[in-house]
Amino acid sequence: MIYAIISFIAGYIMFVFCLFQGVLDMSAQINEIHKAENSSKKFKAIRTGLWMIPPLKIMLERNRLRNIVKSSGNSKADAERFKRFYDISNQSTAWAYISFACMLDAIVSIKTVFDAFGWHLTLPLFSFLSLIVIIAGYAQVMYRASDDREEKLGAKINRLGKQ
Repeated sequence: MIYAIISFIAGYIMFVFCLFQGVLDMSAQINEIHKAENSSKKFKAIRTGLWMIPPLKIMLERNRLRNIVKSSGNSKADAERFKRFYDISNQSTAWAYISFACMLDAIVSIKTVFDAFGWHLTLPLFSFLSLIVIIAGYAQVMYRASDDREEKLGAKINRLGKQ
């Protein structure tokens, strides 16, 4: 029984922090892209929520990256920049798939917990709990990656430095 609970918690934590690492890597890529963007032409950002569908998110980000690099010219510096973007993109791709696998593991662990306690799990309840796990994990990652959290941490550090 305790192993089922530990398995669920471990799966959830792995899902959240693998997703967080993927978002951090993609944020690094996006920051580099913003530096490289031609100021006269803006490229629409890809929705962050698409992390729940890794193949689609990755395909859209790579297409956007290609368009940005094509619009910037074909210099040696552009080729180096594209290689940097591509390397970061590969890292975030790996983390996206790992977090997706961990999300599936956390969802399966819901059934394991119910079986360990001898409770009956209906399909609607299983679907509802699965959505709760996904939404809670996504919300936690978006909060951790938000500018608001960064500002709050900066303010706390400044207060500690003044004491």
